[in-house]
Amino acid sequence: MPKSKNSTVDRRDFLKSAAAGAAVLVSSPGLAEPQRSEAATTAPAATPQAAAILKMKEKVALATRMLAREGIVGSSGHVSMRIPGTDHVLIGPEDVTRNILGADDVVTVDLNTNQIEGKHPRPDETEIHTGIYWARPDVMAVAHTHPTYSVSLSITKKPILPVHMHGAIFADGVNVFDSVGHVNTHELGDGLARALGNRRAVLMKMHGAAIVGATLEEAFVAAFQLEENAQQQLLAEATGKVEAMTPEDVARCIKQSWRPSSIQKRWQYYLDKQSEDYKA
Repeated sequence: MPKSKNSTVDRRDFLKSAAAGAAVLVSSPGLAEPQRSEAATTAPAATPQAAAILKMKEKVALATRMLAREGIVGSSGHVSMRIPGTDHVLIGPEDVTRNILGADDVVTVDLNTNQIEGKHPRPDETEIHTGIYWARPDVMAVAHTHPTYSVSLSITKKPILPVHMHGAIFADGVNVFDSVGHVNTHELGDGLARALGNRRAVLMKMHGAAIVGATLEEAFVAAFQLEENAQQQLLAEATGKVEAMTPEDVARCIKQSWRPSSIQKRWQYYLDKQSEDYKA
């Protein structure tokens, strides 16, 4: 999506279709307009709308903590959710340690990356998220991670192949965005979105990955499955020739392991694991 002197207007025009698509994909009563009042900050449960947004913030914070505990997100990296039917996005902030991120730390930005609400600054790389949301009305959640095995493949430029049952969802390919460094401008955010295309994930050369989903649970689970598949691929390449799944294998594995119940099972696994970690 090239920029011009009228890039803000262009983005605003595009929002009409993006917001409409988001509203169809996720039905959330009471979220037709974002809550901007001070009351929403001080008493988020005062209205159904504010309560729904608070639950979304809690989920963003929870997913971030779980990714951090598993080493998929470190001192940096962030998770976001689009507020359905609006041009607002909830995202983890720049300067709060990911392992302890709470709902009240999550900030709100618009699709032009302006911060709307929050006591902390937005991430420097918010453009990763807003660039994707502009280009993909079907995407409702984005996870920016720093996965070790997946990133190593971005360095060698070896394609990620579906070699693990859970990696079947990436059989259509995972492109590499060749710009090394932070994605912190409209141009870079839009470039990353173009590299993502209509796929589920994109690698950022020598940096990280961005994984998307129609729900936060989808993006979260897919982030793990991307890294698991990359690890299996690297181990296999160290021992011999790698044979990727056939199209028939891919179709069967997606049908078996990417059902809503399968996604929920993996989400619940990490919820339970975190609960046990806290008890310990």
